[in-house]
Amino acid sequence: MPTAAPSGMRILLSPLLLLLFLTGCGSDTTSPEEQIRKMLMAGEEAVESRSISAVQAHLSDQYSDRSGNQKRMLTRILGGYFIAHQSIHLLTQIGPIVLNGEDQAEVTIFVAVAGQPIHSASEFISLRADLLRFDLKLVYEASQWLIRSAHWRKADMSDFLE
Repeated sequence: MPTAAPSGMRILLSPLLLLLFLTGCGSDTTSPEEQIRKMLMAGEEAVESRSISAVQAHLSDQYSDRSGNQKRMLTRILGGYFIAHQSIHLLTQIGPIVLNGEDQAEVTIFVAVAGQPIHSASEFISLRADLLRFDLKLVYEASQWLIRSAHWRKADMSDFLE
């Protein structure tokens, strides 16, 4: 059975999961909302496959968060998280996507994180999944959506089931 990260490590590493959710989305003829949803789904796969490069390539060079982390530091933290967690499984729920002009967007994502596959919300407790809320600010740069900033907090079951 995988061991849980110490709470201090979770606080530091959880923003990384958010970053992994966003692996980029090239330009195509789909709407910005569809591009962002595709990017978020691809990001889920990138986190589960523990790919640092897939995440790093899709962070804005101007990324910064409330904790003072920038792109380079998040990449380092992510590497440590992947070393400590050999098995990462996610169940995500994407909230409404709000476009702010043609090149900026905001979205909230609810994520359950566990060391074993999660098939439904009813498994959260038995798998001891961490429930998190990520509020993302995205920017459209170089023909793709990138993470400009992120804020996370713990979520509870009612947040995830809304």
